[in-house]
Amino acid sequence: MNTIISFGLCPFVQRSLITMNYKNVPYDVKYIDLADKPEWFLKLSPLGKVPILQVEDVVLFESAVINEYVDEVNGDSLHSRDPLVKAKERAFIELSSSAIMNYFQAAIATEREVYEEKKLQLEKNLSSLLAEFKGPFFRGSEFSLVDTSVIPLIQRIALTGDLAKNLKLSEENSKKLISWSKNTLAMEEVKKSVPENFENDYKTYLKEKNSYVFSL
Repeated sequence: MNTIISFGLCPFVQRSLITMNYKNVPYDVKYIDLADKPEWFLKLSPLGKVPILQVEDVVLFESAVINEYVDEVNGDSLHSRDPLVKAKERAFIELSSSAIMNYFQAAIATEREVYEEKKLQLEKNLSSLLAEFKGPFFRGSEFSLVDTSVIPLIQRIALTGDLAKNLKLSEENSKKLISWSKNTLAMEEVKKSVPENFENDYKTYLKEKNSYVFSL
């Protein structure tokens, strides 16, 4: 059995759970509190971050690595067979990681100046992702690991509506973001990738951080 070590609000954990759900991989989830990391977790995770995936006696860390392993050993690959396209998509997965951090830093910012700075970085990286979006998924009709990597970002943008309304994107990219959201957030694989009370817990988390977003 595969075991994912998780913090319920973590977008990087969600990436791997979406991939595992999409590929019908059985797993257990073990939740920890990142503010009080247990000693057994720190012994397993070299970086002290989630997710980690335990496969029997082997421990994997970093969501992109976990996703590639899950993808490779379970059915048809979500990566392109074209090596150049595959490399390009890996680069956009890395870009999506930066965009997730840009969003998070904007969402928890308590001051306007920090919020605006991080939002600007998010707009830049998100625009680069959206420029390559073909629809209904990133690559077109085929679901890919870029989608599983970006969906947590899209979902969180949707949950922080005031931040979403203030994003400065081109008209074309705004339409693409709406399309990407519409075509992915209703998927059962996505719904099952977060805890039952995720939406309320996430908003509560940001409010407890005194997020500037909620003063807009």
